[in-house]
Formats: sequence, structure tokens, C-alpha cells
Amino acid sequence: MSLKIKQMKYPLKERIGAPDLFVERVAETAEYHKWFAGIPKMISKSRVILARKKSGKTAFMQRLFNQLWSADGQVIPFYLEIVERKVWYPYLAINYFQVFASQFISFRERNSNPARVPLSLEAIADYGREHQIDILERIATELPALFEKGLHDYMWDLAIHAPHRLASVHDLRFVVMIDEFQNLSHYVYTDKDKKNLDETIPGSYHELSESKIAPMLAAGSAVGWLIEAIDTYLEAGRLGKRWMSSYLTDEEGLEAVYRYAEIYEEPITNEAAVFLNMLCFSDPYFIACAVRSSCPERDLTTLEGVARVVDFETGNEHAELSQEWETWLDRSLSRINERHAKKILLYLTRLADEQFTPKILKERLALPISEEEIHQKLEMLRKAELIHAARTEYRYYALKDGTFYMLLKQRFKDQLAELDPEAELGIQEELARVRQEKKSLQGKLNNLAGRFAEMQLENDMRTRKRFKPSVYFDGIEDDREFEIARIYPRYVVQAPDGEGGEVDLRIDGTDNRTLLIEVKKHEDPITASIVETLIERVATFKNENPDRDVVPCILATGGFRKDALDACEGIIGTATSINYVHLS
Repeated sequence: MSLKIKQMKYPLKERIGAPDLFVERVAETAEYHKWFAGIPKMISKSRVILARKKSGKTAFMQRLFNQLWSADGQVIPFYLEIVERKVWYPYLAINYFQVFASQFISFRERNSNPARVPLSLEAIADYGREHQIDILERIATELPALFEKGLHDYMWDLAIHAPHRLASVHDLRFVVMIDEFQNLSHYVYTDKDKKNLDETIPGSYHELSESKIAPMLAAGSAVGWLIEAIDTYLEAGRLGKRWMSSYLTDEEGLEAVYRYAEIYEEPITNEAAVFLNMLCFSDPYFIACAVRSSCPERDLTTLEGVARVVDFETGNEHAELSQEWETWLDRSLSRINERHAKKILLYLTRLADEQFTPKILKERLALPISEEEIHQKLEMLRKAELIHAARTEYRYYALKDGTFYMLLKQRFKDQLAELDPEAELGIQEELARVRQEKKSLQGKLNNLAGRFAEMQLENDMRTRKRFKPSVYFDGIEDDREFEIARIYPRYVVQAPDGEGGEVDLRIDGTDNRTLLIEVKKHEDPITASIVETLIERVATFKNENPDRDVVPCILATGGFRKDALDACEGIIGTATSINYVHLS
């Protein structure tokens, strides 16, 4: 079930940056859209998203907010991130209410500005008074007065209950999205000097977490802290726990590779794109780091170049990926900075599909300590969020996290070699294997051509830079060598009267030629009507750009019906597959 979004807008500026950098998690998006659809019916239970750092959780939450805002439906989104910064209780209460009220007004008025820059309490009070929304006016007026009286607990109560109370009085429906919820236990202070930490703040939501008219969607990346806060103060079961994988599906990961390469204008071949996605485990942050890497002699047009970039990102202390993980890894390892615990961690990580008891580890690793001591070290690793504990007592297993494992491999190569001399410690082994199975890699590219034909064609052309159009398309009359000057993906062809439409690729040459390419990924052969539409758009383009000679082409991965081929003859170049650049 999907939200009905007429035009996507971004009132909340997403941290990911350019909106096209976001690759939708299709399955997860569908699940949460279905959950949102239950809110007007008052059947959606509050839930929490659990995810490790740099998993794309915040990007996902912010995109959900923008989707709800753009849908302009019955569910009004409220999003707030609790940042890792000490904050005095009453100031958080004021900020909480200002952000909520401003986002509500933004949604109601279809105006992005209040969602981007929260309104003052005075402006919120004025709006409430003008539009007969008494709760907004009352809370905005009472908060400063309560602050002067030192009634900070009441301020917080007023602020966090505002969505539920407004929904109740005006028959509205909200979703309360609180990112990094666990920080409420670690950064909120009851005194102005920020010396008295109040770890019980999450308990404020004990009652609100059961609201069906303003249910919560909490999230956090310090999973251990988050689960502890929820289980301690909200009682197990009040928030349904949902784990979000750090990884996209294989296809979504490949889409991320193409999107990042396009936006960062980084040349990449199709074989290299598949290999990069493989080495990065379809981890969107890992992929982003690789595409924009500061690796010397960065080259994503060969398999060797991809291997070199990934090796740099996981092993060089100055690389973005390494730096981002280094702080977290050092903090976690410092808690268990003892050689036996580290040896256990590396062993479990190496054998991620197995579960181990202290007894098995003692025997396998010949540890000179008791089983009880081994159990203590396993608990230390678990609390540091470096391993998991099974429900079966005394059984532990590694995080099934490819990025984490690769970083550990790079950092502790020597120790891992001692544990398993035959272990594949580098990326070069993976490169050798892929080279041996190159036909398999090519086959995977062909299988993906239906979904990614447009991206693959664009990347292949970027890599060649100079080519004859007949390399890709049959029936090209003007087959002089073509040198790319600029590529416009999803180019809008529009006449002065507003008529027109979109062409998948506009590619200008350094001469006066332009390739206008339609990419059709239908399973069935295309019909003449699609050809006629392109012919109309070519005519519109020529009217607006009389100095350009147009070479129109169609790539139809499902083939052409006879009427379509007849319509193309002598006018439009045709292809049913991509002639990839083959790497040596």
C-alpha cells in the first residue's frame, strides 16, 4: 500500500543531500505506508526502528516525513531528532513544541517554510488565536510563564502531550517520529549547569506510546541504549521493535551505485558497478564513500580500480569510511581492551554463521581462562554491541555485518591470520574470483538490463566518451564518431504552449548533434505508438533548438513489434540490448 503523492516535495531538508541520492527501500517503504494507512483507523501500534549507525535510518525517517507531507492526507507527520548534545530540560520542552507546532502549521498551510525554520512561540500563539486552535495558543502562551515559575516538569508534559491532545480535540491524526530516542536518557539535564542527568525522561512516553491517534515511530542507532531505555521505561511490548538492515537489496544497491556515480559525475562501467556493489555489500553509505573517495588514482572504470578504492576506504586511516567507523570502533573496543576478548570477537566475526558457548570457545581457541571468565567477556562484547546473544542461554554469535567484518579484517589482519591462516584477508582474492567467473558477472549484467537499462546505457557511454552511435543502435544514418559534451538524464522536452514530455536521455555532442534516447523496459515488444510519441518530441525539440541535429534512438529491452520497427526505419535507431564495454 503506497501513499498517493501527486508531487514529491521536501519541506524537511534531508540530511542525505540531493533527493536523488536516496534509494528507496521498496519492502520497508511499503510496510510503513501500510502502517500509516492504519493510523486514521486507529489500529496502528507505536513502533521503534532499530538500526546500526550509518544504516540510512535517518534518511529513511526523513523521507517518510516528506512523503506524508507531500501526500497531504489524513496523517500529519512530526519529526524531531534528539541530538548528542547536553540540553537543559525546559529548553528541550520549548524546542519540542516549537518544532511540532511549526510542522503542523506547515502541513496545514502547505507552506514549507515553518517546517524548515520553526516559528517563535509568539507566532504560534498568534496562529492558534487566528485559526481558533486553542491548544496551540494556550501552550505557546503558558510555556514562558511556566519557565519563569520554574515548573519545568509541567513544561515538558505540555510539550510532549501536544500531538495527542490536538488530535483528540480536533479529530486529527499524527505520527510522532522521534529519531535517536535513546539520547533522551543520556543528554537531558534537570539543572541549568547540566550536571544532573535525568535518565528517566523516556518514561514520559509511557502513556503516550499507547496512543492510537498520535502513535510514535521512534528510532535509534545506539541499539543497546535504545532497547534498554524502551524496556526499562516503556515496558516491553508498548513499542513494536522493527530491525532495519544496514543493507539494501542487491538491485537497490546497484541502483545506489548508479545514482551516486551520476550525481558525483564519476565515470563507472557497468561491470565495475556490479563489482563495487558486491564489495560494498549493497551498503549505501559504503557505496557513497567509495564513489566520492579521496583514494589516489581513483578509477571506477576497471575492476582493479574498484578493488583499490574499496581497499583504501576500509584500510586507510584518512579515508571517509575508516574515519567514520574508527571513533565508534575505538570506543567499543576500549571497553574490552583485553586480548582474550579481542581474540573471541575476531573468531566469532570470522565464523558469523555459527553460535558459540563459552565451553566451545575455550576448546577451539585454547583460552587459558575459565568458562565463567569467557562468559563475562562475551557479555562485555554484547553490551558493547559488537556481538549478539542468542535466546538460548550462553550462546553467542557475530554481527552479520559485512562492512563491520571488512573493517575488522583490515584493522586486525595479523591477528586474524593467526586464528585462520587460510582466511581470505584481502580484496584481491575477491577480485581474482570475480575474474575467474567473469561470464557470471556479464550474465548478471544482462539479467539486470531490464531494470537498469537507462543507467547502464548512460554509464557505458560516459566510459567510452567517443563512439559511433552504431555501437549501440542499428539503423543509424549519421554514424560519424560522436564525442560527448553533456548528458541530461530524464530531459523534459516542452513547447511554448506547454505541450511535450520527457525523454530518458539527451546527450549533446561536441559538434551540433544531439542523441535523444528513449529507454523502454517493457517485458513485451513495444508498439508503434511509442515510436510516434518520440517522433513528436523530436519535432518539439528541433523547434526549440534549430541549431542541433537530432539523432533519435530507442532501446527496448523487450523488443519491437513489426509496426514499431517499420515506424523506426530510416528515422530512429533501434536496440534491444547494450553492447557493454568489456574489461580486460
